[in-house]
Amino acid sequence: MRGMLAGLLVAGVVSMSGAVAIARAGSAEPVAASAGQALDAGAEEEAAVEYDPWKRFNRKTFAFNHSLDSHVIEPVARAYDKVVPNWAQRAVSNMAANVGSVRRIVSTALQGRFDDTGQEFGRFVINTMFGLGGFVNAAPSFGVQEQTTADIGQTFGVWGAGTGPYLVLPFLPPFTLRDAFGFAFDTALDPLTWVAPIEAVVGVTGERTVNERSLNLELYENVEESVFDLYSAVRNAYLQQRHKAVREGLARSLFGRRERLIITGPRQ
Repeated sequence: MRGMLAGLLVAGVVSMSGAVAIARAGSAEPVAASAGQALDAGAEEEAAVEYDPWKRFNRKTFAFNHSLDSHVIEPVARAYDKVVPNWAQRAVSNMAANVGSVRRIVSTALQGRFDDTGQEFGRFVINTMFGLGGFVNAAPSFGVQEQTTADIGQTFGVWGAGTGPYLVLPFLPPFTLRDAFGFAFDTALDPLTWVAPIEAVVGVTGERTVNERSLNLELYENVEESVFDLYSAVRNAYLQQRHKAVREGLARSLFGRRERLIITGPRQ
């Protein structure tokens, strides 16, 4: 339990700042565009406000997290980037993704996305056996599809749970109330929290944090410079990304297919 709680805190640091949160919503150009569009589209802004009843608290917490990122994490990541070669950073990122396969395997299975479950399980086995324990992404060479997107928060959405209010907590990434519960389960599914002492969990997760930040320094900087209200941009981009994730989960889920069959009937 202590390891899981430490993982919750430290794992959230990488997503504290607005730039990191936006980056999680997708690749650089689409995300930057969506952030700008979110500010310009009045209808989208009104819809997002409905999910943000705790806006005053969220803004203050967001400012704290962003300041901590700017004054602590970013400088450390820049120093790290100068010392650690890019291939080593990629290897660490690959290892983190491989460990995350456990979360994705469980999530896709619970969503009824059994094709994705098989692909994720195959990716985990191949990368573990032939990718030096996960440091090398060997799965594409064996014809395994690219890593899928799946987490427990998305699973709750596929099951029909509403998003709940938007929420920003100190030292943690932005959430909806549904995704906050999902994040706790995701952390519990990290194998590191099962076996390692709290010191090891903090150390390894801190390394993942700095490594991910160093791999995306220019992306975060560009996003921060491209928007006027970073808080609103992050919130809107995050809500759009999570809504899209649930829709994609339903589209690939047996549960979603069953609903479509009930509504439209089988194709002739």
